[in-house]
Amino acid sequence: MAIASERVAPAVPQRVAPEAKTLNAQQVTSIAMAFLKSLGHKRGIKPKHVFIENQRYVVEAEIGKKILAKVQIDMVTSEIKEYAIEKKTEEAPISLPVEPRAMLIMFGVAAAVSLIFVILDLQTILSSLF
Repeated sequence: MAIASERVAPAVPQRVAPEAKTLNAQQVTSIAMAFLKSLGHKRGIKPKHVFIENQRYVVEAEIGKKILAKVQIDMVTSEIKEYAIEKKTEEAPISLPVEPRAMLIMFGVAAAVSLIFVILDLQTILSSLF
């Protein structure tokens, strides 16, 4: 009887590449907000827009009313690759300090008072007093 010896190779664990953890918009926004807070911007941070550009998440946030921050986060490693903090350059439309309706009312009242002065001849009475 022949003894057949089979060699069994020891089980070697195969290395499997770890799958990239996919992030969603909420997680990316949380990372960006924590980063901006660590830079010293504690209050008034409002995330406005999240989008993907060149394999990076880009989070746009307002800091107060006049500052815009853009944070770029790598999709694979979840690390912050780039950020920019800049003042907004929005030009406000030309506006009058008083609404047109209020101006119309003021001119109407002034015209009515002038007409009353002319009718009652109060202008000569008032000019003689002063």
